Amino acid sequence: MSSASNTGASSIIVKCEGCAKTYKIHLDKLPSGVSSFPCRACGTLVPIPGTRIDKTLKGQVGRILVVVEEEELGKLIQRILGGNDYQGHLVNSGKDALEALKKEAWDLVLVSVYLPDMMGYELLDRLPDVQSDSKIPSILLSAVHHAARYKRAPTSLYGADDYLERHHLPDLLIPKIHRLLSSGDGSLGQVTPSHLPPPTDDQVLIRRDLETLERTGHIYEDPQMGEIQRMCRVIAGDIALYNEDVIASTSPENLLDAIASDLTEGEALLMSKFPEMEDQLSHLLRGEMLRLLNSRGIQIP
Repeated sequence: MSSASNTGASSIIVKCEGCAKTYKIHLDKLPSGVSSFPCRACGTLVPIPGTRIDKTLKGQVGRILVVVEEEELGKLIQRILGGNDYQGHLVNSGKDALEALKKEAWDLVLVSVYLPDMMGYELLDRLPDVQSDSKIPSILLSAVHHAARYKRAPTSLYGADDYLERHHLPDLLIPKIHRLLSSGDGSLGQVTPSHLPPPTDDQVLIRRDLETLERTGHIYEDPQMGEIQRMCRVIAGDIALYNEDVIASTSPENLLDAIASDLTEGEALLMSKFPEMEDQLSHLLRGEMLRLLNSRGIQIP
């Protein structure tokens, strides 16, 4: 949020609500599509009055389609969105997401890498078929909630405008949405934890709830048959997300060797949850990895 006053026909003064620092904005020199900026002093997002991001922060805009399989995780995301004047609509499959995109207008789509009927990548591939003339911004949500697992950013987002790891939902989801809705093409740069002020009390509580979901198994574990295959798909999806450059540049006959270390780490994660299935986990994970690669047009000999 910010306050503003007119200083002339082509300029205004805006004040950061985080630290009260003021800025003079020359509206006639404002680049097309830019409607906010991070405060140089404290990092708070400062909307420019009258623009799209200003209306979003006031709750006038901001219908977010949340596409995740897990109901409890979806409700937690809706809680984050609702606390920041966004309306989050939850669907649990790619098919339902495509129907919602055909019937209604959305400001942004948050898509999990793993969905029960398709991979998040496959949904992103089909977005142009159901979008209007203007492209809907999209964020890809990595499937495995494992805060220390990946130390690098994905090299490709498969058509998404940004990505988010689950353990960063409480602190990075809203800034990333603000960035995409304010610039559209992502020209304001990536949002990282180092750019953020200290967490609020609500962010701390949401993070604890997210950690509880992971610890109690409500995100991953399903008492019915198929839970191991489901988690194999989740891991395969993340491996593809963080190794797209390797997948694109490696010949099919050498590809499994190129991602062998990631597959091994995935097997270790499976072992921690299903130790009684040790003899089958490697085969099951590789089977899901092959299925995903095949869906991307890659045939492993």
